[in-house]
Amino acid sequence: MTMAVCFNCGVIKFGAFVPCPECQGVPRTEDELVLALAMTDHYFDQPTLEQMGAAVRDGHPPHLAPPTRAMLLEALHSNSGLLKTLIGLSQAQDTEASSSESRVPTKKPWWKFW
Repeated sequence: MTMAVCFNCGVIKFGAFVPCPECQGVPRTEDELVLALAMTDHYFDQPTLEQMGAAVRDGHPPHLAPPTRAMLLEALHSNSGLLKTLIGLSQAQDTEASSSESRVPTKKPWWKFW
């Protein structure tokens, strides 16, 4: 199980790259993806993650030391195109969200799932 801190609002969530249940924030840029990866239980214990979350909520955005950022970025690049996939997914979500905003939803009875 991967516990992570939302880089945007500081909430503890499940999964580094999934939308935050609180603020709906999703890491989209290379820097956000690296931060999301860094702020997980792969690198820090639960009390430290909670401290990170509190700092983000208090308005202190996280910053990575350049060597740490470079190491994590290399891990994302070397993981079979994971970085490109994650950036592509976030762009697809943006496209889907903007197209769904322009569509007028049809109202169906709640029991019709099709």
